[in-house]
Amino acid sequence: MQSNSLPNNVLKSTAIKTRRYYAPASTGNFSVGFDLLGAAFEPVNGDLFGDVLEICAEQAQMSLEITGRYQHQLPSDSSDNLVLRCFYAFEKKLGKPLPRLQLRLHKNLPVGSGLGSSACSIVVACYAFNDYFSAPLAEAELLQLMAEAEGQVSGSVHYDNVAPSYFGGLQLMLPQSKQLCRALPWFEHWRVVLCYPGTVLSTKAAREVLPKQVSLAQSIMFAGMLSRFVTALYQQDESEALAALQDVIAEPYRLALIPQLTQLRADLQAAGILHLGISGAGPTLFAVCQSDQQASIAAEYLSRHYEKNQDAITHICKLSSAGARAL
Repeated sequence: MQSNSLPNNVLKSTAIKTRRYYAPASTGNFSVGFDLLGAAFEPVNGDLFGDVLEICAEQAQMSLEITGRYQHQLPSDSSDNLVLRCFYAFEKKLGKPLPRLQLRLHKNLPVGSGLGSSACSIVVACYAFNDYFSAPLAEAELLQLMAEAEGQVSGSVHYDNVAPSYFGGLQLMLPQSKQLCRALPWFEHWRVVLCYPGTVLSTKAAREVLPKQVSLAQSIMFAGMLSRFVTALYQQDESEALAALQDVIAEPYRLALIPQLTQLRADLQAAGILHLGISGAGPTLFAVCQSDQQASIAAEYLSRHYEKNQDAITHICKLSSAGARAL
């Protein structure tokens, strides 16, 4: 292996065969928690709805092969891919040279989808490099590195996608706290239907339609709804939790980008499904369902609505409790 001839100050790995790593899709905001809530999801059928990164070998130069359903949404030149950016950021953080790697990314999440696609690539890359090189960074250091890399893509540093994709579960961000985020309770019978309509909407573009400031009344309403939702989770009050899922910050301004949301929501509510929201910055929508039967209804309806777009995809999901991991 190439590392045998590296200088003594180069951090060596102990890996001798291909390693595979996975990070799940995530939904930022979760309607009620703009930039403060994020949840990781995985399909109930066991599909890997997230990016997979393989570290195949050590070699003289870095290389990255990209495969997967949504590889066509990425630039054909992989030299500036997020995975490689993460490698060099990880190396810089350590302050010592690393062996160069042969990598293969399976891009299973669409780009600009509201499913944390960039965060997923960042999380799986940073997690993989840290694990491969015997965990030189602690969890908090690695999360900070992930968030900074995500900030370069979205235009601002925020944790609501990287934290759940890394740790799993429903995560509440904790501003000015050393802990950065905390896992919240969940309703185990809930199913979340994620429907990507097959169109791209960049996070930067979706943020540009938002106002620079919100009113005092909006701020109070936002704080109140988020508090109501979190309290309902801890008390396992399902009706209160569902009633609190109201986006008073972003959705009023993003409806113009996703005009079909109003009618889709009304149709699903008529079928007994109480919440349909925008996943992250959109255009993916998420339906919160109280049973497998409701989830099937929502999935069939949403997938039929977007079936003409070949990139569209719909999954019935459960909360992904594991987060990023080796496969």
